[in-house]
Amino acid sequence: MTSKEAEQTLSAIRTLMERSTHYTNLSGHAGIAAGALTLLGCVLRLQWNTPFLPTWIGVLVAAAGASFFFTAALARANHERFWTRAARTVVLALTPAFMASLVLTAVLTRVGQEPLLPGVWMLMWGVGALSMSFFTPRVLSLLGLAFLGAGTVTLFLPAGYDAVKMGLTFGALHLIYGIVLSFAAVSRSALIIPEDGARRLSQGSALAAALTDE
Repeated sequence: MTSKEAEQTLSAIRTLMERSTHYTNLSGHAGIAAGALTLLGCVLRLQWNTPFLPTWIGVLVAAAGASFFFTAALARANHERFWTRAARTVVLALTPAFMASLVLTAVLTRVGQEPLLPGVWMLMWGVGALSMSFFTPRVLSLLGLAFLGAGTVTLFLPAGYDAVKMGLTFGALHLIYGIVLSFAAVSRSALIIPEDGARRLSQGSALAAALTDE
């Protein structure tokens, strides 16, 4: 094996090791679906004046289901298991912000401060996205920073207009995030791995399996 081949082999193994600790199955379709469902919630609020909390809880449940579906589909397409150690790490990173969001939603609803909830949700999702970004590609950290900024601004705006606030953030930002992620995935899939590189990746797969728990 020449020095160049050894360097290429080490690079391939390093990539596999990183994939064992970082979750790479982020689906652009999941982001697009979350944005579209949020915009649907905005339409329901504006056109039919549906109840505030049931509407947005319904959007959350539907978006979570869409995210699960598209993420699992991407994992299958990549010939990977869905519930890996990296996936569990990402979920655990999100859990504190999600639980805090539930508590704040219950408390603010109880004291009649529902108009503050969109800004609070933005902040909590921003914190959660930043926490997950330590174990995912960088694009999620940019989404988290965007939501932190949007949540801060929203909490200082006049109360009301929740449909507009949610549409511009959870709707538009998720659509942009999903589109960017989808284009990045297409660009990656367009790369052709040389035959010798593919052989070395295959040889390194045993190491990746050892680093990823059963």
